[in-house]
Amino acid sequence: MKKIYNMLVLLLMVTFLQAQTVDRSIRPSAAAAKEIEIKDAEIFTLPNGLKVFVVEDHRAPIVYYSLRLDVKPALEGDKAGLQGLFGEVIGTATKSRSKEQLSKEIDLIGAQINANDKGGSGSGLKKYESTMLELLSDMILNPLFTQEELDLVKKQYMSALEFISSDPNQICDRISKALVYGNQFPEGEMITLETIERITIDDLNKFYNTYFAPNVTRLSIVGNITVAEAKANVQKYFGNWKSKEVPKGDYVVPQPPKETKVAMFSKDGAVQSSINLCYPIFYRPGMADFEAAAVTNYIFGGGMSGKLFQNLRETHSYTYGVYSFLREGELTGLFELSSGRGAASVKAAATDSALVQILFEMNNMMNKPITQEELNSAKAYFAGSFGRSLQQSSTISNFAIQIDKYNLPADYYKNFLKRIDALTVADIQAAAKKYFKPENAWIVVVSDKEHADRIKQFAANKTVQFYDINANPVAAPETKVADISAEQLINKYVEAIGGAAAINAISDFTMTATMSMMGQNLEMTQLFKTPYYSLINVSMGGMLIQKAVFDGTSFKMSGMQGNQDLSDGPEFERARAEASLCPEMNFIKNGYTLTVKGIDKVDEVEVYVMDAEKEGMKKTYYFSAQTFLPIRISALMETPQGEIQQISENSDFRAVGGVLFPFVTVQKVPSMGMETKITVIDLKTNTGLTADDFK
Repeated sequence: MKKIYNMLVLLLMVTFLQAQTVDRSIRPSAAAAKEIEIKDAEIFTLPNGLKVFVVEDHRAPIVYYSLRLDVKPALEGDKAGLQGLFGEVIGTATKSRSKEQLSKEIDLIGAQINANDKGGSGSGLKKYESTMLELLSDMILNPLFTQEELDLVKKQYMSALEFISSDPNQICDRISKALVYGNQFPEGEMITLETIERITIDDLNKFYNTYFAPNVTRLSIVGNITVAEAKANVQKYFGNWKSKEVPKGDYVVPQPPKETKVAMFSKDGAVQSSINLCYPIFYRPGMADFEAAAVTNYIFGGGMSGKLFQNLRETHSYTYGVYSFLREGELTGLFELSSGRGAASVKAAATDSALVQILFEMNNMMNKPITQEELNSAKAYFAGSFGRSLQQSSTISNFAIQIDKYNLPADYYKNFLKRIDALTVADIQAAAKKYFKPENAWIVVVSDKEHADRIKQFAANKTVQFYDINANPVAAPETKVADISAEQLINKYVEAIGGAAAINAISDFTMTATMSMMGQNLEMTQLFKTPYYSLINVSMGGMLIQKAVFDGTSFKMSGMQGNQDLSDGPEFERARAEASLCPEMNFIKNGYTLTVKGIDKVDEVEVYVMDAEKEGMKKTYYFSAQTFLPIRISALMETPQGEIQQISENSDFRAVGGVLFPFVTVQKVPSMGMETKITVIDLKTNTGLTADDFK
């Protein structure tokens, strides 16, 4: 029964993922390099200090306004997350318009208007320009921060933080940022449930009153507009914005470590390791080798043709995808690895081997010239992607602001492709030697602690330092020896949920529940009848999403993904072995190999850890040392995407028919970043179900 349930939830997750994501493995086709014409911005400044950049483009009846603050806010300390929350709340209401009124007025003109912690923007048809500006200026000049909206955003942040604890990629990214930047730099401050809880409406108002001012803001305007019109509009809607003295935060600019360090977060039972090789690096527009560094990173790990991807995926099959990023920044840039969704994910057993290959490719880029063919291919890619980017008004707007911000030549972006075309193989090798710092990097790994000994070789001091989820150093985790056998542990579990007699007295049950998955709310019904009948039906708004039926002789699924007959093969046999109210009672009889690994902790709760294996299937149980209830079950499952880990976290156990059932189960697939919460609404036992109910 549980096997069918897990497969159904996993299939639903994959279904929703496929329906809502873009295939990022398909690289855009390269366009031939060509001379790009970019119009110069006309610049003027209002008496209040607001600096305005106007780029006329009369090809379409559209106009785009973008306000960009240039501020360095104070460190947030015990209210880390303040600026992020502020950015979510500002623009949701104004002193004269409610959230509903704003949304309605924006929809009426078909515009895109928003405010955030760095300013705001508006884009829409020329004929609605006045209305758009009225709404945008109202958001920027007269924001209203409501407790209701702050509470809503806080809840979203807290939900996201809670999910991070089960997502190795996000844990790796979180710890990496803290180690690379340090807590005296904005990107290194650690956001926690406690820091979010401390943030108040007064904090939002203080942030706004301190940092929002015209004299630290640039306004770029792109589209069907003249300079004269722009001057009139800006004066009308932003001329009364009062200037003020804006303080600057005191930051400690991060430096790379003097020698390579290895940091680890212990994730018991992880089938994949999330890894990052990262360090701060000074990198921003205007540097003589800015383009050379960008091309170097692209050749190394910028896409599917990158050396990282070709080595780790195509040659060694260590990962589904791995990329490198060289990120620019005013005070510091960043080099890091990613799978496209956070840190790079590799097979756990290949953690050390993957790191060997990453370092091999980095050193190759530094010490061995690339081929002219590789360089030509990269140049073609940049020519095509740069040309396509110019179709966006936001790109032209950003160019105008960047030229002013970094004091770049007026023709800086006009000559971008010329600088790309002029690059040589020697330029790429020189950039690799400058920007690749494997000897001054943080190597951050989230994986099972059993891999620690194999990755310590990459640290200069041959030591792995463990960290908790808030990037605090902790002692290396130890698993205590458990003085209990697997049979005794299962017997304790059976007794904890009601005992064998009570379990055997239940001949059937009917359960209804709600499911929340990727922002969608679904309904689930499950029927069970001894000895092995099971039916699970999942729907949304009355429409069938997925149905699974197992009757001991056939195993079938139907729904949005079509019909599947799983009635033949090992999958059916495993389903039959687990089609029981308490399949663990029969593990030994059904030929499972059981191993008690020891005593560990799950969210500070001491647990007995037990592996159950049979015919390639492996599940790890985490039984509370106090209650013997399975508060977590981790299963390895084969899917079209390969072997993945599915985690079930059980809580709110309630007695029905003399047996404890979990009324809340959270199903997580960390490698996919997916989570499903199942909440039981009603559960009845011994309702008289017959075989005819399982059709």
